Amino acid sequence: DDAVLLRRSLIRAPAHVSFPVRHRRGHSWLAAAAVAGAALASASQCDSELDDSEEATALAALGQSLRRLADWASLEPAWRQFRHARGGGDACALAYLRTGGNDPEAAAVRIADTLSFRQANGLVADDAELWRAVEEHPARDRWPFAYLPGSEVPDGSPVCYARLSQLQVAATLAAFDEEELMHFVALWFEGAQRLLGDSSRRRGDPVRGTYDVYDCADLSAWSFLSEVRARRPAIKRIFAIGSEHFPDLLYKCYVLNAPIVAALVWRCVAPFMSEQAQAKVCISRGVPPELAEALGGEAAVRRMVALVSEEGEGVA
Repeated sequence: DDAVLLRRSLIRAPAHVSFPVRHRRGHSWLAAAAVAGAALASASQCDSELDDSEEATALAALGQSLRRLADWASLEPAWRQFRHARGGGDACALAYLRTGGNDPEAAAVRIADTLSFRQANGLVADDAELWRAVEEHPARDRWPFAYLPGSEVPDGSPVCYARLSQLQVAATLAAFDEEELMHFVALWFEGAQRLLGDSSRRRGDPVRGTYDVYDCADLSAWSFLSEVRARRPAIKRIFAIGSEHFPDLLYKCYVLNAPIVAALVWRCVAPFMSEQAQAKVCISRGVPPELAEALGGEAAVRRMVALVSEEGEGVA
């Protein structure tokens, strides 16, 4: 039933997982750097913060810009549903402002585009229908990612955990057309947004965002990078929907089981990023104490790692 589908999405886990998981193949630093680069694009979305006065002014201007849209009367119900999915209040509107240079007119256009995208991809479904669509999508079995809901994390931030060694990039792109994969990724991001919204409403205060955790343990980096490079345009198009239609979801990104060379790569990249973006990314040879503390201890980290089995089975 619906409750079983959602629970599968959150806890399909093997019985035995070692901790900490360590990489056992060489050159995984290259993959860690590649993953970090993708994460940085997401982390860099938040352009700037506003003080309370500026925020109120920008929100009022955005409201006016939305009402000036020619088709706003038909879009407004979808906007209310979108805001609710994100947790209610002004969190959704602020995400579009922050990631668009605080330009109300541009934010209004992006919001209208996102509302059309949500309708076309079935993202206006209720929670039970959404999780069913995620779990029953043909691409789900090839997606070694899983969520830990915010109710199981001290600060309320949902966790998205990925076991990259089980991500078969070439086989997945060959098995599905691009539009079908875009639809699945949209459903997956919407799952993160719903979990974030649920956590915010439960706590009575906006949750800061998601913890995205990319585990490079046992990753065959040369094969992984070769597959990614050969299919980079398609991958870029598919995952661009994250920044376009799910802005500012990320709170912190962790790349686990990365050797010291990854830290050297990060030191070269970091100076070209804002301090805000830098603060969102952590690359570690194992599991950083910061992550263990955020999740509530080492037992919680083990529970997170167990969300995706070594065979790649994971849940929304």
